[in-house]
Amino acid sequence: MLLHEQIIEEIKHIPAEKLAEVYDLIHYFRLGLQREKEQQNTARTYPLRGTKIRYSEPTESVALNDWESLR
Repeated sequence: MLLHEQIIEEIKHIPAEKLAEVYDLIHYFRLGLQREKEQQNTARTYPLRGTKIRYSEPTESVALNDWESLR
């Protein structure tokens, strides 16, 4: 049985009055995963002069130049 099917089977055994709580749990868990993935894809953190600065992709060359200047 696929994991997806197992989850659906478990949900069938949850009382109707508790389904809103299960929905909230799943929904906000998924949103958190989505936000985490977006953050990983849009910015990287580079240590610079004792602090951390977040650079987005268009300025990545600036971040790398800053990093190289510390060597």
